[in-house]
Amino acid sequence: MKTLFKLAPAAALLALPGMGWAQDAAAAAAETMDKGDVAWMMTATLLVLFMIIPGLALFYGGLVRSKNMLSVLMQCTTITAMVMVIWALWGYSFAFGGSSSPFWGGTGKLFLSGVTADSMAATFTDGVVIPEFVFIAFQMTFAAITPALIVGAFAERIKFGSLMLFVALWVTVIYFPIAHMVWDGAGLIFNWGAIDFAGGTVVHINAGIAALVGALVIGPRVGFGKDNMAPHSMTLTLVGAAVLWVGWFGF
Repeated sequence: MKTLFKLAPAAALLALPGMGWAQDAAAAAAETMDKGDVAWMMTATLLVLFMIIPGLALFYGGLVRSKNMLSVLMQCTTITAMVMVIWALWGYSFAFGGSSSPFWGGTGKLFLSGVTADSMAATFTDGVVIPEFVFIAFQMTFAAITPALIVGAFAERIKFGSLMLFVALWVTVIYFPIAHMVWDGAGLIFNWGAIDFAGGTVVHINAGIAALVGALVIGPRVGFGKDNMAPHSMTLTLVGAAVLWVGWFGF
């Protein structure tokens, strides 16, 4: 009997690693990644990107006069490229940086710090995850299309450099915090119970208010009511609208 009592602590110590392995296995089993989910998220990312270039660019470009067609194309294209860079540098961190703040994500993931090929991101389904890089790319397209939507309110009435400065400031001060508040688990509006699957708040209301305010501040086009300002190509507008329509499956 004394021998059994002496062996009991040793047996308990030997069992500890097994218990740890069991806990690790249970944690791994709790989070699953499905190849179908990943493939669809990558497809949806491409669809949303296709909505901006060429979809939105053609839609807006066809609605302006021919002399401003190139301007609108460049605005949409450059906004997309610039916001994607900003998203990787500080945008993702400001929106999904892991902060407990209800208003912004913090600086924990500046320059995508801590993001690796093995890191995962949660989804709306409990226990189902996707690679964080896929989540970053998907959210990046939303960050890019939102300020591009505002271009329609400024068409033919704003300088290129001024628009780029506005977009850089707007996504930093307005879009990223709103994305955190609505889509992040610690976000203020998320914890109010808001469910925003297709960006109704983060993208459309957000961009719509900015476009309305911008149009009111800038005012009407020079020559409005006197010069002919008819759209120069409804064909391009229809093509752009069709691309947007199909791309909606990615939203």
